[in-house]
Amino acid sequence: MFDWVWLSRVAGLGLVGTAAGSALFFGILGRTVFLEPNTRHLNSEAAIAPGKTQAVTLPPQPLPLLTLPKSPPASEVSQKSLPVLSRPFDLKQSLSTYQPLFAAPTSLGMVAIGVAEGNYRLFIENGNLYVQQTRFYFGHTDPGNLSWGDVVTNYGPCSDQGRSKGDITLAEQLCLERSRSRLPTHLVDLNAAGIDPERDLEALLNVADLYNQAMPIHSRHFPHALAIAKKGGLKGIDALAWARTASFYLNVNNELDLETGSNKATGLLGICARENLPITEWDCVYKDQLRRVKAIASVVDKYRQMYQSNAN
Repeated sequence: MFDWVWLSRVAGLGLVGTAAGSALFFGILGRTVFLEPNTRHLNSEAAIAPGKTQAVTLPPQPLPLLTLPKSPPASEVSQKSLPVLSRPFDLKQSLSTYQPLFAAPTSLGMVAIGVAEGNYRLFIENGNLYVQQTRFYFGHTDPGNLSWGDVVTNYGPCSDQGRSKGDITLAEQLCLERSRSRLPTHLVDLNAAGIDPERDLEALLNVADLYNQAMPIHSRHFPHALAIAKKGGLKGIDALAWARTASFYLNVNNELDLETGSNKATGLLGICARENLPITEWDCVYKDQLRRVKAIASVVDKYRQMYQSNAN
């Protein structure tokens, strides 16, 4: 079905469901980021938990996006066509630019994923940026796997699906390696959809987080879904959450299909079923995707705040 019709079917643009729905990676201008063990819940507003502090000093050069507007001027974007990249795509150059996102457990890319997972808490205090491991960093049962009867214990910033068997150092290493290995695919897919990470860093962070959260095919469809959302007039958090949700609707050929496809987010749907939530399949998935998009946006905003305060 034509993209505009797909977009009008769901999430505030038309029907409420479908037929099936019955560190900053370049651092803080030489400042120090502190990583501490966590003894409190993710949503705790208390001060940093006591314990040994590991200081990580990051290089001073910021990512260009953090000094640019979040979106290009309206005059540069046609609502009737895909976005036009401001520069030729060079995969090698893009990899060189964006690989540092996943250089260390406290690099921006991993912090964004960790906050979305609930394994990190990021906050500013006394002019410094702190990233704190929550209790979930050291082991928690994955609620999504319970949907099909699997009991899996996650570790590390990305929730490693038990691959590390509880070795936190290994969990961090595996999270980094997995994120870096998929980066070329993310960059190629975003470019094919007309999305430039330099102007939309959150698109890259969200596709990386979606790859971490779900089957690889959903992150492959995300850039195209995001382009559809933007063509339909959605912006920012709304566009990202819509695209992440839409990426779970696939037909029998594993193609993005909001008309005849079914929702493949079985883990999330299982959680909603266990909690007896009276919502559609779309809303069940959208609720979680919106939460993760907002978490990632909060991370980027905190880094922006640090750069802006340093520039004043």
